Amino acid sequence: MAFAALSVSAGLARSPFVLSDAVPAECMSMEKVDMPMMNRAISKPASALKFDFVKENRKHLMKKDAQIAALTAPEALPATNVSNVGFVANWNTVSSANYYEVDVMRIFSTTEDAEYLSLYEDFLLMQEYPSEVSGYLDGFTYRWDWYLIGGKLADQSIVFPQTSSKDQTQLQTPEMNFSSENANDTLYFGIIAEGAVGDKIGIGYYYTDAEGNDKSLALGAISFEKTTLESMYKAELPSSESAGFYLYTIPGMQNTGDVKLKTFLVSREFAAGTEFMEVYDYRQTAETSASFFTIEKDTETEGVSDEFVYGVYALNVDMNKGEILDMSDMSDMIIVGATGSVDGVKASCEKIFVHDKLHVVLDKPETVSVYNMAGVLVASYEGVEGNNEFSLPASGVYIVKAGNTIAKVMK
Repeated sequence: MAFAALSVSAGLARSPFVLSDAVPAECMSMEKVDMPMMNRAISKPASALKFDFVKENRKHLMKKDAQIAALTAPEALPATNVSNVGFVANWNTVSSANYYEVDVMRIFSTTEDAEYLSLYEDFLLMQEYPSEVSGYLDGFTYRWDWYLIGGKLADQSIVFPQTSSKDQTQLQTPEMNFSSENANDTLYFGIIAEGAVGDKIGIGYYYTDAEGNDKSLALGAISFEKTTLESMYKAELPSSESAGFYLYTIPGMQNTGDVKLKTFLVSREFAAGTEFMEVYDYRQTAETSASFFTIEKDTETEGVSDEFVYGVYALNVDMNKGEILDMSDMSDMIIVGATGSVDGVKASCEKIFVHDKLHVVLDKPETVSVYNMAGVLVASYEGVEGNNEFSLPASGVYIVKAGNTIAKVMK
């Protein structure tokens, strides 16, 4: 069965980089640390999804900008099956659309110092696939856009073979937002893996720099001191809105057998008063609903607000060529409830709108947060009950959150 599949998307994912392009990170050292995050206990989803290589592994193709905009935007509907580990996003059917993309954003804020889990994957959904894989692992992982070159799949683990036809095995995480006010940021990553004493697994970091150039750093190799590697590390790494990690093995490591990766996680520390939004995940489907895992969600830490919201695009796709012929604007945004009940809230244009300035109608005093489309908080206001009028930073498209209402506006 071929691993390649039809690809349809509005363009969130990046292409995998070439491992040989990585620069040794001589000035970026990683340090082993003791953090309780490694022992995080996460409730598992009730059932694992079956993977269909053709149906589920749909990847991104370039859209034609000149042809975009004729379709009507969908109406996003409240989320269902909401729990601490996931939800189902819903929307209505759009005439002339044969495909949809739903994008999920995560809004995180703190009133106390807190740790933020950016990524968690224990490969629970992984099923054995004996052949070497070169492609995306959509359907096998909680988040889309994990990419594997030259590796194999085992039950609940990734296999880094001792020998590979491609002379290397490389696993790349999805993109994440590691932007900050500083040139570098402190990131923590945790690994649980199995191998022989003395075997090694490499760790690297890929990112887009301030000039928009794709770069990668090889942080070095981690050696197995026991047959099970279970450790947390920290490193000062370049800040970037588009970054992630990769794990790899190469012949020069002279491993004595296969290495199995069981868990990988990434976390950061944030001070009280932090608030930001980031693109979290997406799905593409011909249906009018899609399931998402949100097991990184913090439901326990005092002083933390951790919310997910989603919006939907309607697409008209040439299924033979995999080309997007037309694409709507995004729907209104839906806030996903934190409990098992349906608690989504559809934003109303009567509540949040732009007429010269930003107008927000509030039932009670609320903080009004304004994000740009990269997820960066660009303005925050303290609103009062009734009509509020605020200035937007500049012309553009923004996402505005006011209490339990969220909307996309354009100035």
